[in-house]
Amino acid sequence: MINFFRKIRKKYANDNRPIKYVRYAIGEIVLVVIGILIALQINNWNQNRLNSKEEIILLNAISKKMETNLFQQSIGVSRYENIINAAEQLIMVSSNSTLYTTSEEIYQNLNSITKRFLVGKSNITNIYDELITSGKFNLLKSKELRNELTAFNLNLQLLASYEDLQNNFVDNHLSPFLNDNINKLEILAKKDSIDLFLYGKTLKFDFSNLPKNINPSHNIFLKNEKFTNLLVELIEHTERLLPIYDRLGKSISKIDSLVINKIH
Repeated sequence: MINFFRKIRKKYANDNRPIKYVRYAIGEIVLVVIGILIALQINNWNQNRLNSKEEIILLNAISKKMETNLFQQSIGVSRYENIINAAEQLIMVSSNSTLYTTSEEIYQNLNSITKRFLVGKSNITNIYDELITSGKFNLLKSKELRNELTAFNLNLQLLASYEDLQNNFVDNHLSPFLNDNINKLEILAKKDSIDLFLYGKTLKFDFSNLPKNINPSHNIFLKNEKFTNLLVELIEHTERLLPIYDRLGKSISKIDSLVINKIH
């Protein structure tokens, strides 16, 4: 084909017909440009087709992550609501000498106030980070979905910072006080055994031989003003987490809805 055009160009040049030669040259350039544009169009079409397939894969992955995230979010909300409820029950007992409660209820509440979940920092899988790291975030065509994923990531970061504050308070203030004032044998004596999952193995601890008549010590520290103050601070730290969990739940639902609409 190239030799054919060269022969025509040479013929026009030898025949001293520059105008026809110029017309031919322009036509040749136009044909080349059109060929390039067609090739680019085909390449773009093929790339868009591949991107659409990759987007469907990403949307399905996001949908599965949201199922896990929603479950973890609900567990986190339940865990921190239990902490607040347990702390409030202990405050009521400490401030009202006539309020009846059993030792077992007190021990359950004491056990609850030091529990943690750490959704923001470790347990929850951040799909936003995975998409950014892989360079596939912009393959999501929906701007609204990208914005929701970005908001989801910001709320996770905020949750992680507030969880750090809450857990540092428990580790550095509440737990040391409880360790100094509680006879944990009293708590264990209420149970025959417990199972702990450690290093991939379930370890069973038998407490059936512990004496069941240990004198309760909670009557002393429950009236301690420092303990009441610690409980109030615990509630304040924990209550800050719940609005963030609520926003995460709404964000997860919105993301899931957008993904479903795109897939179907």
